[in-house]
Amino acid sequence: MALCTYDEQSRTWYGVRMVPIYNPKANVGEVLNHILLRTPERIMQIDMDEDRRMNCAEFRTRMIRFVQNLQDAGLRKGDIVAMANTNSVNVAPLACALMTIGAAFNPLAPGFNEADMAHMLRLTEPKMVFCDDDNVEVVSSAIRRVLDAERPLYVFESSRSDVKHAEDLLKETGREEQFVPPHLGDSHELLSMILCSSGTTGPPKGVCVTHAQTIAAIGSFPLAKPMTVFNFSPLYWGTGVFMMLSTFSGPSTRLITRRPFSVETFFEAVEKYRANFIFMPPSYASQIARHERVARVDFSSLRMLSLGGSYVSDGLRDRLDPLLPNGRTYNSVGTSEIGWVTSDFGKRKPGSVGTPAVNIAIKIVDDAGNDLGVGERGQVLIKGPEPFIGYYKNEEATRTTIDERGYTRSGDVGYFDEEGYLYLIDREKDIFKYRGFHVSPSELEAIISQIEGVLEVCVVGIPADADRTTELPTAAIVRVAGSSLSAKQVTEIVDEKVSDFNRLRGGVYFLDCLPKTQTGKIVRRKVLEMVLELAEINCVAT
Repeated sequence: MALCTYDEQSRTWYGVRMVPIYNPKANVGEVLNHILLRTPERIMQIDMDEDRRMNCAEFRTRMIRFVQNLQDAGLRKGDIVAMANTNSVNVAPLACALMTIGAAFNPLAPGFNEADMAHMLRLTEPKMVFCDDDNVEVVSSAIRRVLDAERPLYVFESSRSDVKHAEDLLKETGREEQFVPPHLGDSHELLSMILCSSGTTGPPKGVCVTHAQTIAAIGSFPLAKPMTVFNFSPLYWGTGVFMMLSTFSGPSTRLITRRPFSVETFFEAVEKYRANFIFMPPSYASQIARHERVARVDFSSLRMLSLGGSYVSDGLRDRLDPLLPNGRTYNSVGTSEIGWVTSDFGKRKPGSVGTPAVNIAIKIVDDAGNDLGVGERGQVLIKGPEPFIGYYKNEEATRTTIDERGYTRSGDVGYFDEEGYLYLIDREKDIFKYRGFHVSPSELEAIISQIEGVLEVCVVGIPADADRTTELPTAAIVRVAGSSLSAKQVTEIVDEKVSDFNRLRGGVYFLDCLPKTQTGKIVRRKVLEMVLELAEINCVAT
């Protein structure tokens, strides 16, 4: 079966087209409940930190208790709930319970600072908030900062006496056996979740994901047979959400850990728990490939090592593929707006991100919106099996992202070859990624420009290594005449004001002037070239 077809008349590339397995008119809770009832003894979640397994029956019981206790607490269809959580044992049952109620969950990065937390809370105005013990102070402060009325804040796995405990929402109700998931109405309009996306400029936007989109994702996950799946992503990342959904569609067993990425935890996942499918960004994969113990690790269980989230070099894949006796690396692309978009399941082609995923349509268009053909470079437009309806409370961003034919503008520039393999060659905008986090240069520039002694500033992302596994935020500054401002001073000021991923890990460089166009606009590409030259000189000098 061909993994990609091309319609020459419409100049559109299509992934494998499948009739939906699950009814898109149903609601997510109805689908999840049906799947959980079919295989009650199947293990769907393993907590690596405590070596505990949860089968479908136990997962369903926890989901039902969350549903019933949250409804008793006043949560209703159409409400929004914020979740700033790592992957602890009850996070997935909670997320599934919220979708069953019809309350959209908005996952936030557990490590967000107060300003980033506050931005999303201000946007979504959640009726309830969940967090972890180690970020409760930040989340509490953000709530007080932007919400005019007090919101219930539930904390997972906390021994504190001054907070509401999320586990209290798992108390027996006596009504578990009578539970029937309600039908909540049109799944094409009802939100299942609001994901965060930085987009191309500015602070994060709220990506609206409908129940119909979520059901389509469950029905089109690419695993051909049950696997043990793992990644480090919390639900804040789309990859975290879709890995959770894979436990329903596979059906698969999901490994979870509260721990941040480390090479040793990755080794534990493949050696002790025999993970078969793992997704990670290339910055993590590079650390693994260079680790002194990697050649002695038993990778025989690992069939699919999927890489994505930023540029994946062929050199990195060349180092990883020989380590996998029963599998290989895969280059994948996904977006919060659409979900899984491409992967090179058919074969690996240097520089390509693969063919369109199941039920995905992709067009390449020029700046005027005209459709382009094989080998022609232009903007990449994507359409999923169910329509993306836009950004929460942001009509302008929605209007500029979704074209008149219902395609979503990805912000990438690329082209297709004659076999239907997509190549991404540039970002349409200046945003870059640090370990999967979108970094907006304009946000950092706004902070740095307020520092005394800064005349002009331009922020760029420089490659962290030869494989370009991630990009490091770097500032190029023109000082005010006579200023003695130092790189250390700039770094310390910025670090106090931003979340971890926005820190100036690439350094601070002082220039006599910034290159500009005739109209006075800074030429970011030339700034990057200048910074890279200075970085190379510094490396030689040291």
